[in-house]
Amino acid sequence: MRFLHLADVHLDTSFQNRSEGVRERLREASHEAFRGAVDLALREDVHAVLIAGDLFDGDRLSFQTERFLLDELGRLDGAGVTVVYATGNHDPGTSGAGPRGLPWPANVHVVGDATPRRIGIRDREGTLVGHVGAVGHATARETEDLSRLFPSPGGDVPEVALLHTQVHASPGSDHHEPYAPSELGYLQRAGYDYWALGHVHVRQVLGEDPPIVYAGNLQGRNPRETGAKGCYLVDLTQRDAPAISFRPLSTVRWETLAVRGLEDADSLDRLERRVQAAWRAVRAEDPGLPGTQWLVRVVLAGPSPLWSELRSEDDLQTLSTELGELLGALHVDVLADSVHPVVDVSRHRHRTDVLGQTLRLLEAVVRGERTLLDVDAGDLAGLDSDDPEAIAAYVRELAGEMDGDVAARFLGYGSFGS
Repeated sequence: MRFLHLADVHLDTSFQNRSEGVRERLREASHEAFRGAVDLALREDVHAVLIAGDLFDGDRLSFQTERFLLDELGRLDGAGVTVVYATGNHDPGTSGAGPRGLPWPANVHVVGDATPRRIGIRDREGTLVGHVGAVGHATARETEDLSRLFPSPGGDVPEVALLHTQVHASPGSDHHEPYAPSELGYLQRAGYDYWALGHVHVRQVLGEDPPIVYAGNLQGRNPRETGAKGCYLVDLTQRDAPAISFRPLSTVRWETLAVRGLEDADSLDRLERRVQAAWRAVRAEDPGLPGTQWLVRVVLAGPSPLWSELRSEDDLQTLSTELGELLGALHVDVLADSVHPVVDVSRHRHRTDVLGQTLRLLEAVVRGERTLLDVDAGDLAGLDSDDPEAIAAYVRELAGEMDGDVAARFLGYGSFGS
């Protein structure tokens, strides 16, 4: 059995707090990504498309999106591709209005409550090639472990489980409500050949035997949701050797660009050139799909001779506007909260007051002579590891960057010290 696994499309998201132009472009991008998934399904001759919840963002559905969705699903129907859609917390199945009442094409199976469904998947000749078991969210606040409701699979063809769930302690789960919570160990023992999951927007493979996979969302919705977004193409023809590949589909992407080393950027032009260089470097490694548009959060940090200007809302707006043009971005936000004055730390490290003691402590941490106890990796932004050595190395890196910031605060540079 060959299928696409996608999730968290969130059609008709409002994208509040964005300009009307950006909101409209993001809504279009959600359509483009879904159309790209349909194109991929047809091109790869899959037997099924599985949607692991939150196809819709809520009960409201625009006429434009309704027509678009039914047309795209109709394309799959015409090609004999089965669609299995299990509802999530944003699109629960018992809602009395909105998307669930659509005139679905005959190929679409909507699983909208906790009653398990087992749907046979057939090829173009009518031969059974697999089964998809699915359970949906009946309400917007499902607290039961729905994974426990799946029956034990059996038979000679692949068995796939489709569910919108928060797997306990999975990366990114802290940004989502713990609806339909489940345990990784139970999913691994349940006997299915593949778990197609939704709800957590971070694309990830939680287990490989069997594959337990979050597809992530189809289109990034906010600045936290960076990186390529899309779906998984899965081939279970050989049950003991599943073939799984991620296929990017999003045409508008969010990016966070961290820029340091600003000591020599003492004018607007030099600062912009520094940001441009950093942007070119990251795009060389990850150019995105052809025609990708970018929503960029530029995070400036470290010592800068322009630290005072970077605390002015008017100057930040000017910088954001000009960087949008220079980077060719749809929109740019500039954050400069971690910029501080240029300070010669060596002049203050041997002081006998609190500043000197703090700087010497940071230096000892960097050298590995002192440690910071009881540090939770989850509290360290930018680190995704529970390895003690990785945590220690990251803390040392942070400490090495903090000395100038600490010194500037102690020395009270204007409003920076308040």
